[in-house]
Amino acid sequence: MMRRSVKGFTLVELIVVMAIFIVVIMITSDSFKTLLSQMVKLTKAEESNISGVVGLEMFRHDLQQVGYGLPYSFIAPISYAESGVDPADDFNDGTGGSDSAVPRAAVAGDNLASGTAGPSGSEPSEIVSDSDYLALKGVTLATSTTAQRWTYMPYSSVTTGKLRPRIWDANNLDDATDLVTVLRRRFSGSAYVNELVVKSSTEYWTTYEANGFTDTAYNPTLQEEVYYLYGIQPGGSLRMPFNRADYFVARPTTAGRMPVSCAPGTGILYKATVNHVASAVAGAGELTYTPLLDCVADMQVTFGFDLTDGSGQPGQDGVIDTYSNADGSTVSGAASDTIVQAAMADAEQLRNSLKIIKIYLLAQIGRRDTAYTSQGSMNLWDAPAGSGPVTSALGKTYVLAADQLNYRWKVYRVVVRPKNLLTNQ
Repeated sequence: MMRRSVKGFTLVELIVVMAIFIVVIMITSDSFKTLLSQMVKLTKAEESNISGVVGLEMFRHDLQQVGYGLPYSFIAPISYAESGVDPADDFNDGTGGSDSAVPRAAVAGDNLASGTAGPSGSEPSEIVSDSDYLALKGVTLATSTTAQRWTYMPYSSVTTGKLRPRIWDANNLDDATDLVTVLRRRFSGSAYVNELVVKSSTEYWTTYEANGFTDTAYNPTLQEEVYYLYGIQPGGSLRMPFNRADYFVARPTTAGRMPVSCAPGTGILYKATVNHVASAVAGAGELTYTPLLDCVADMQVTFGFDLTDGSGQPGQDGVIDTYSNADGSTVSGAASDTIVQAAMADAEQLRNSLKIIKIYLLAQIGRRDTAYTSQGSMNLWDAPAGSGPVTSALGKTYVLAADQLNYRWKVYRVVVRPKNLLTNQ
């Protein structure tokens, strides 16, 4: 009887196979770790881009709507108040009841000083050093549904009953609760003028009534008149005959409110609305903050104007001939800084000459990457093109600090022609 042979692996063979297997696992795991790291970076970068798109679309909307529903004049002087806190009150127009208090559509501050406290309100903060500040005014800039609604009331010769506003069904203002301003549109020469209907210096708004105002002071009195009703706020009272939203970059001072992944020297781009009445988080005249974009290092504002007729003389020809920085202290183009600042200070001139608003935001993309080194500076301005006005001198070249170099950066550019200024109609 023959013995059957017994075959198997020797110890040496097992050790060799295990060694090869371990090497393969190490190579694979290292590759997987590298791939995972790259995926995390890509995911965080895409999250930053998505946040930028969403937040900046809100900003773009408000820039397009700036000036909507603002009065061009008052039937009688009124007294109103905007923000009651610094630095937001630097951009107020209310001056105690004179015609100079007609609101300007947009007011801005240039490169606010380091250490400037953010406006008092729902988020204690500090303005990011040397970034611009922009205050926008118009009825639709608040977040309530009331602020997005309007209607009109034509004259009627009917002597019985009340004059009734146009009803918009589902989008109608809420009866007996929504607060509205009433503007009388009349023509002066070849242009129309929106006059705020005023009962007294402090009575320049009323409560919406679907069946017509009990107070006939807000009714049209002439056959050619049409009154426009703009929703401002759902109840309470009004500080001003419009809504206001301020945009700025600030760093929260409350521990834990700033994302830990943000680079040093950055803040959050906020939209902050001025409260008409006190809320649970902010008092009347203070600001309610809405964060739009994290990890922002700077915001720069540039305005484009039509201030001359092409030969350096006053008048508008529909062409942007002058650009300025946020406060008009630096200009480029046909008009002088004196002319630009005069236009910025006057609601009518601003409405007739401001054609374009450019916003430049320097924001971080993704997280810190020690294997990456950014370029040393980023330009927050447009490169000169053709023979038009040079705008590069109006922005800023942002020089990255040493502790910001291991981050990726992107310059977001928002360019808008406001739809509700006469110069663009």
